[in-house]
Amino acid sequence: MTRRGQIVFFVPALGVFLLFFLLPATATLWDSVHSFRGETPRFVGALYYRHALGDPEFQRALLNNLIYLGWTLLFEVTVGLFLAVALERENRLNRFLRVVFFAPNVLSLVVVGLVFGFLFKDGVGVFPGLLRSPRALLTISVISGWTYCGFYMVIFLAGLSQVPREVLEAARLDGAGPWQAFWRIKLPLLREVLYVALLICFTGAFKAFDLFWVLAPNQPETEIVSTLLVREVIQFDNKGYGSALAVLLTLMVLLTTAAILGARRLWLGARTGGTVHA
Repeated sequence: MTRRGQIVFFVPALGVFLLFFLLPATATLWDSVHSFRGETPRFVGALYYRHALGDPEFQRALLNNLIYLGWTLLFEVTVGLFLAVALERENRLNRFLRVVFFAPNVLSLVVVGLVFGFLFKDGVGVFPGLLRSPRALLTISVISGWTYCGFYMVIFLAGLSQVPREVLEAARLDGAGPWQAFWRIKLPLLREVLYVALLICFTGAFKAFDLFWVLAPNQPETEIVSTLLVREVIQFDNKGYGSALAVLLTLMVLLTTAAILGARRLWLGARTGGTVHA
């Protein structure tokens, strides 16, 4: 391909990056150091950032994010892993069940939230009260797990398909049962797939928004950073503080991603450093 042809392919991607990422990010960063309380924006420096670090609402929202992360590791990644192991064998029933468990993943989270919100609505719902404190955060986490466990199931199924059949057959001939084969052979060989799943789960937990906004608005016990910043901008017309929270949330996602990527060599090094025993 000629240099001119390379530029032709590069320019649209650059335009999308500038229009939908760099410009909004720059505008948000600019807004976060300005106050919009008066007729014209007023520079306030790091005032909103200092306020956020000491804000009890922000601290509570961040704690809720971390609790939600813990639940998603259980209901999404762990359940997805065991579903993949349970449905690994190729037959009609397992193929049907894979579709059933993956189907919620293609639904909009807003639609999922509206449906479950009606089911759990006080007075008319089938299971009223589950979205009231203190059960609301756990309920939302379970709904998120129901939605996404099929996604992680597919990831782990792809990893399990790469496990050498001859190794499993040799382990079976040596007397290894299903649990031993999973724990000592399959799981160590799934380290790289598990690493990717954890990366997706960690970053996704900090970017969650839809289910919380639809299912449990105006509940301090379910307030997370993303809903708090939207509320600051929309409900309280505090654009500067909301933008500062958005910058902090972005930094948390980037730092989490960088930490997980930095631990990749250590994580995958354990795979090559150990010996798999059947």
